[in-house]
Amino acid sequence: MQMLSPKTSASEASIPSKSTAIWTALVAVVLVLLQLELVFSKSINWDEFFHLSQIHASNRGEQVQWLQTPHVFLFSWVPDFVQDSIDQVIAIRLMLLPCALVTAFAIWATAKKFTDPTSAAAAAITWFGAGYVFLHSFALRADMIAAMLLALAICSLATMRSNAIALAAASALSLVAFVATIKSVLYLPAIAAVLVWRFKQLQTKRIFFGAILAFALLVVIAMVLLPSHLTWDIVNLLDSSANRMFTAGLFPNGGYLLAQIAMAPAVTAMVVLAFVNVQKRQASVQWWLPVGLILPLASVAIYRNSYPYFYAFILPPVAILAAWGVSPLIKRYSLAGIWVIVLLGAIIVSLAEDRQMLEKQRSVRAGIAQIFPEPVTYIDDMGFLPANRRAVPHFASGWALEEYRSIGAPIYSRAVQDIGPPMLLRQGYALEQFAGNANDPFALLPTDTDFLSQNYLQHWGRVYVLGKTFDVSKSSKVYSIAASGTYTIEGGPLMIEGLTYQPCETVALTKGPITVGPVQNVGSAVRWGDNLPVPDADFPEDRLFTNY
Repeated sequence: MQMLSPKTSASEASIPSKSTAIWTALVAVVLVLLQLELVFSKSINWDEFFHLSQIHASNRGEQVQWLQTPHVFLFSWVPDFVQDSIDQVIAIRLMLLPCALVTAFAIWATAKKFTDPTSAAAAAITWFGAGYVFLHSFALRADMIAAMLLALAICSLATMRSNAIALAAASALSLVAFVATIKSVLYLPAIAAVLVWRFKQLQTKRIFFGAILAFALLVVIAMVLLPSHLTWDIVNLLDSSANRMFTAGLFPNGGYLLAQIAMAPAVTAMVVLAFVNVQKRQASVQWWLPVGLILPLASVAIYRNSYPYFYAFILPPVAILAAWGVSPLIKRYSLAGIWVIVLLGAIIVSLAEDRQMLEKQRSVRAGIAQIFPEPVTYIDDMGFLPANRRAVPHFASGWALEEYRSIGAPIYSRAVQDIGPPMLLRQGYALEQFAGNANDPFALLPTDTDFLSQNYLQHWGRVYVLGKTFDVSKSSKVYSIAASGTYTIEGGPLMIEGLTYQPCETVALTKGPITVGPVQNVGSAVRWGDNLPVPDADFPEDRLFTNY
């Protein structure tokens, strides 16, 4: 079968009936409504809190990296209009949801160049409701922004009439996507395959190779003209990503791939049948185009961060490929059968979400607000209180912890001594495992572990505050106070620097050594603040976050 010209469309040969179009639109609307409900009920993921904390940090004038943070520039205004941080995430989710809709439109418009409109629509809608895509395409991350830009870049190459405009649009969209997230480079095989398809029909290859050269020159010129510190940021990120993201062996998170395949059987079947059709020459394309479209997904074989949210980003090219496998499914099961499978899959993954988790998160934030009516600097793993300043502002992911341990600097201890954060939220593996193995790559350094455990007291559940417990002694001893401030006496009378203080009295302490004792009561301590309240409600049990 002769390959389609870039200037012709299979849609001219097949126009869906009015009833088919209506039912397709209804299915799309139902999926959007189901996902809209998730926007409001799905728990806030730890990296969503972190990304929101970057927005707040930037608004406070703190330096936030410019690479991979489009949310900082797009949504910096949200905190001015929405007060609660959880509601801020939900508001941004609402604004990110259209990114998934635009991506679905780009899938449809591209696939329509190779198949009929009904198959293209089925592929786009099936992608939208496909397992992890359905659960994560609205998350506060850079991923869906970049996926939209890259899907539009592919769509530009496949559908625009003018070669020059198509190339310019695809180049610009791809570069912006790269700034949004460096993993946009994983789309290169798909973009290259569509680019080759577009220019393969030309009588001369000079335009094609000229376009490749022009794009390469554009990148080089941009790197030369950029300020040196920006160029250095890009080079450092590329280097660290290459060293970290592709060194975890084969299928580092293969279980999530199997789960995605199982949760999206329609997409899986379409992709398999698409390759069958290509092999039997029943699809109007040569083998290298579908291979180029599926290669981005093949990155899960070596890409370390191929977690569930990754599939919302990486699957749009696969959805375009899936359109070639729709017709056999329609012939055997009907289009209605496909819609039933897609809707059932979306409903099942939606119902499996823990809708109590969001209330747990709200209750913990409410409890912290009772303890600290005014915002205080704190330590945690991801930025659970985005509006508060974090003493250690990185996201304690495996990547960050690996770098922290390789440097070997006790940054948590130094942050407490330099800044004096009153609160420690022991949420997340690193901060919870105070007694972890010193060789554990995901634990804090022993120096930091010892320092934090000796200078913070449990206050409410996983919320700890600055303080110091004193051993019973018959004579005075010298202890070190980690941070200056007002402290409350607990557990019994205490003699500090020769003066005796009763329980519930306060004392102003200065960072550094103090003389305490003799100490008569077990549990005698000083706790930061003036008789900090303890919330009446119990701290929620179990986890505060779903896995993904």
